[in-house]
Amino acid sequence: MNERTGQTTGNGQAMGFLVGALLGAGVALLLAPATGSDTRKKIGETARRLRRDVPAKARGLANQARSTFGALQEGVNAGMNEGRSVYEQQKETRSVYSAEREGA
Repeated sequence: MNERTGQTTGNGQAMGFLVGALLGAGVALLLAPATGSDTRKKIGETARRLRRDVPAKARGLANQARSTFGALQEGVNAGMNEGRSVYEQQKETRSVYSAEREGA
C-alpha cells in the first residue's frame, strides 16, 4: 500500500488475488459434496495446475517489483538532486547577502 496516497500497489493486489484464489479453491474442494477419490483427484489436478502456473506468475510479480523499485529509486534520486540544488542556491544567496552586508 502506498502510504502517501493510501492506494494498494499492483504487487499487493496481485499477491492478494493469488492468495485469495488459492484459499477459495481449497475451501471449495473441502466443502463440495464429492467422494474421497473425486476430491483427491481434484486436489491433484489443482496442485499440478498451480505447479505449472505459479512460477510464471511469480516471475511476472518479480519483474513488476523490479520495475516499481527502479521507478522509486529514480524518484528518490531526483528528489535528492533537487534538494542539493536548492541547498546550493540558498548557500550562494547567503554568501552574496553576507558579502553585501559586510561591504555596506
